[in-house]
Amino acid sequence: MIKWNGLLPLGSVVFLIGSDRKFQIIGQVQADAANMTIYDYAAVPFPEGYIDEDHMVMFQQEDIDRICAIGHLDDNAWEMLAQMKQRLSDLREGRITPEEILEKRKAAEQDGQQGKEQK
Repeated sequence: MIKWNGLLPLGSVVFLIGSDRKFQIIGQVQADAANMTIYDYAAVPFPEGYIDEDHMVMFQQEDIDRICAIGHLDDNAWEMLAQMKQRLSDLREGRITPEEILEKRKAAEQDGQQGKEQK
């Protein structure tokens, strides 16, 4: 059995408690816009991958039954894991709200669209 301390990197494959299928992590520190719940991870069925939003799951670290594979790790991934760990801590301790994260994400997406339009 694979042991890991902290957030798993993107690409990691896990079994969730009570599930007989594998999921591959595609997102960390996710906010559900419908109910403003913060989840540690977003994942898709493995090996199928993304099918549609109805087949994506969000879950917490404690929902993981076992780890099948650790995802991609390089210098950038380690840096991102540290940032996500801090963001999760900030959320859980009330230093930032899910709404603020969603607003920042929306602003970043708009900035990205404006950059594409200017090219």
